[in-house]
Amino acid sequence: MEKLPYGPPYPVSPLIRSARYAFLFAGIVYGLVKQSKYSAQEEKWREEEAKRKKIRDKQNAILKARIAREEKETLKLLESGKLFEVPEEARPESETDTELSCGKPKKKTCHCND
Repeated sequence: MEKLPYGPPYPVSPLIRSARYAFLFAGIVYGLVKQSKYSAQEEKWREEEAKRKKIRDKQNAILKARIAREEKETLKLLESGKLFEVPEEARPESETDTELSCGKPKKKTCHCND
């Protein structure tokens, strides 16, 4: 057998060996306990998230339906040419009146009081 460059291994105390295995075992147990705890928390969170997802999906479906309906109405107005027309109730009074108080047709300049 070849001679080792640093000499033979140093004998490790049985106390240190048993402590190493005890800490190894304790770490494994600690990890299992923590994993079970976190698994339970994660399962609870996933259930809550599934409920929130159902609600969110319903809200998104309603929103998409509303957007589609509004888009369809806008396209109808655009195709008919009524999209850019100003409704009667939104026009100023001066534009909706066709006759003046004197009975003459409305013009840009009025000389009714002349």
